[in-house]
Amino acid sequence: MRVFLGLLAGMVAVAAPWISDPAPRPVTFYKDVLPILEYKCQSCHRPGQLAPLSFMTYRETRPWAEAMRTVVLSRRMPPWPASVPQVALPNHRVLTHREIDTIVRWVDQGAPEGNPNDAPELFFPYDWTWALRR
Repeated sequence: MRVFLGLLAGMVAVAAPWISDPAPRPVTFYKDVLPILEYKCQSCHRPGQLAPLSFMTYRETRPWAEAMRTVVLSRRMPPWPASVPQVALPNHRVLTHREIDTIVRWVDQGAPEGNPNDAPELFFPYDWTWALRR
């Protein structure tokens, strides 16, 4: 029995790094960060809108990577005064924990660009002007 338990403990010790700490996939702008920006940030962070800087392209966004990390971790961005976590609000811009983690990991990994072919289709979920075009 002791031999069996010793072998089992040895197998667990050898396998543990692969089970508990898999190599994380690199986070890139086009594949991981741009979809978050499109749905949660670009309604303001694009030319002609309220925010003073644009997050439409990698080139526009990359210089602000460290600042983005700071403001999403402190939850200063996106600004959203509603404090009703138990209610699902339409067009809710608050970042999820997963979205914050994605942006932080992207910055911590050096804010890599990735493949432009991984970019999602351009979409503005908060563009209210669609009502004017009806």
